[in-house]
Amino acid sequence: MNRTFFCTSLLTALALAPLAHAQTPAAEPPKHNCERPGDFPGRLASTEKLRGWQKNYVAYTDCLKKFISDQQALAEPHIKAGNAAIQEYNNATKEFNAAIDAAKENASNTAPSN
Repeated sequence: MNRTFFCTSLLTALALAPLAHAQTPAAEPPKHNCERPGDFPGRLASTEKLRGWQKNYVAYTDCLKKFISDQQALAEPHIKAGNAAIQEYNNATKEFNAAIDAAKENASNTAPSN
C-alpha cells in the first residue's frame, strides 16, 4: 500500500515538475492607443458635429477591432502550445495510471495467500 502511494506520488511529481519550471513572470500587457471620440454631441447638435463624432467613433471602434485581432494573432501560438502541453500531460497521466494499475494487478496476483 505504501509502495503504491509512493509510486503514485513520485510519478505525479515527475509529471508536474516541468510545469513548475516553465513559468516566467508575465510582462505588462500591451495597451491600445485608440482615441475615444468623446461624448455624443446630442441630437440637437449640428450635422457637421454629428458627422465628426460619427467619424471619430468609427475610427475608434476600427482601431479597437484591429488591436484585438492583432493581440489574438500574437496569442494564438501560445494558446496552441499550452493546449499541446495539456494534451501531453493528460496522455502521460493516463499512461502512468495504467502502469500503476497494472503493477497493482501484478502485485495482487503474485501475492502469497495465507
